[in-house]
Amino acid sequence: MHIGLLILCGFLIGFILIFLGMGAALYIGCLITIFHLSAKTAAASALVVTLPALIIGTLINHRTHTIDYRRGNFLLKWALLGTIGGSLIVPFTNHDLYQLIISVILIILASTILWNSISHSRKKKSSKLTAKYFPPFASIISGVMVGLAGMSGGGPLVAGMLLLDAPVTQAAATSSYIRIWTTLLGVGLHWHTMTIAWHPVLFMALGTALGAACAPLMMRLIGQRNRNFISRVMKPLIAIILLYMGVKPFI
Repeated sequence: MHIGLLILCGFLIGFILIFLGMGAALYIGCLITIFHLSAKTAAASALVVTLPALIIGTLINHRTHTIDYRRGNFLLKWALLGTIGGSLIVPFTNHDLYQLIISVILIILASTILWNSISHSRKKKSSKLTAKYFPPFASIISGVMVGLAGMSGGGPLVAGMLLLDAPVTQAAATSSYIRIWTTLLGVGLHWHTMTIAWHPVLFMALGTALGAACAPLMMRLIGQRNRNFISRVMKPLIAIILLYMGVKPFI
């Protein structure tokens, strides 16, 4: 595998992961479509690659007081329950079913991000009913994505935070904080059955760490107005990429 391409992919996705609080599913898509790993190996490898970005981004965001720990801890407990529940389903899935689950999750995640982008662009306030029930549900889905499919589950968490009327920057930062714990739990639950492609993981992790370190610095330099514009452009773009990765196995 080309080392430069691995580092570049890691850098770009690590940057997106911290900048938007979502996009870790791109690791799985890259490892499957570009580097031709199996879905199960790609999912396990992506889970490990994600950790450096989440830890570095959270440490930087903690120093800038960007994380909402009150809302974050509220969503964290639901996400941990989802992670445990998702891990219990794994023994009952075969290769074809696993591939189908990942594809379906990618499609649902893409649809969620697109819907969230449209709703946010209209600047609608969340209803009390939506704000009460959807964020915990989204957190459970995020945990299931970690426990079952090896994804980091950032999309549902960011959507849940936005429905609690958190700013985009705070939603992304809090999502990263939550996913450190769900990712560690997911790795711990599946370590004995995980097949990790260590060669791409090491080089992608290097790029990921660099991208994650650059994201908060870039966010401060470009200003809030430009940051919001980039966020509005990037979210639907990521959703389209994830949608393509989800439907590709059926084409």
